Amino acid sequence: MNALFAGSFHPPTIGHFDIIRKSADLFDKVYIAVMYNSEKKYTLSVEERTAMLQKMTADLKNVEVVSDTGLTAEFAKKLGCHALVRGLRNSQDFEYERPIADANKKIFGIETVFLPCDPEYTWISSTILNDVLRHGGDISKMVPETIHEDILRACMRTSKGV
Repeated sequence: MNALFAGSFHPPTIGHFDIIRKSADLFDKVYIAVMYNSEKKYTLSVEERTAMLQKMTADLKNVEVVSDTGLTAEFAKKLGCHALVRGLRNSQDFEYERPIADANKKIFGIETVFLPCDPEYTWISSTILNDVLRHGGDISKMVPETIHEDILRACMRTSKGV
């Protein structure tokens, strides 16, 4: 069975990697979809985020990184996926994700699988990471080592965080 884990991954975090790794253990093939939302402001391009995710998942043979600009559930169906994967850090994440999962089931007939992140990652979010970056803090405990320097270079390029 194939699954799709979609997000903006702006930037990818060790929490994202935790969910990707768990998904790779559960599904035959996992597509990681870097999505573009026109309502969000991005400093990292889709190509940069895709490259970072490819680098951090290089050892996971059943993972493929892709990108799209449309509806996640439609893209999942197009890829032949039977499930969407969503990572949960806390009950607020669940409350946000549940109605979306219900809509995806009702409209597109696709199930959502919720995976809790490991407890040591519940505090990590791209928002917090970006705030730490903007203030020159240490992000090494928030991102996979394989992409740490890539994120710092992107931060220096924009001088405002990513």
